[in-house]
Amino acid sequence: METTYFKLEPLLRQHKKTPLALAQVSGLSKTTVYNLVNNKAKAVELQTLDKLMAGLEQLLGRPVRFDEILEKRPSSKQERLTRLLKDAKPFCWKDVQRDLPPLTLEEKAENQAFMRLLEEARKTDLELSQVRDRRLLELFEPQKPRKKGAVPR
Repeated sequence: METTYFKLEPLLRQHKKTPLALAQVSGLSKTTVYNLVNNKAKAVELQTLDKLMAGLEQLLGRPVRFDEILEKRPSSKQERLTRLLKDAKPFCWKDVQRDLPPLTLEEKAENQAFMRLLEEARKTDLELSQVRDRRLLELFEPQKPRKKGAVPR
């Protein structure tokens, strides 16, 4: 997944300008400008973007294009995954199993005990979820209107 980033820091450095100067000419708060310059902002309103562009144009003395201040690049999580999987090759689980040593009797017994425990937990969870579902349905079931004088049950 790609994420949009601001390229304000290198642009300001290239023109020997500071975030403080940008805040002063744009009318944006210092905090807002620093958050934009350091890519800490989660969302930016159009009004903020308008002020930012106007401030940059005034500060740099020329028109500024969006592609000068914004770029799309992979998110850091995606970059890490890409690096990790760069030289990864597909594998066949049967080949992996073939190369693994066989389980000892103790390991087999442990595995079977774990599988029994897991199955019991699944059954218990299923029973509890059915009870929960029934209670929720009762809570949200439309109430039938009572006749006048009828005694509630």
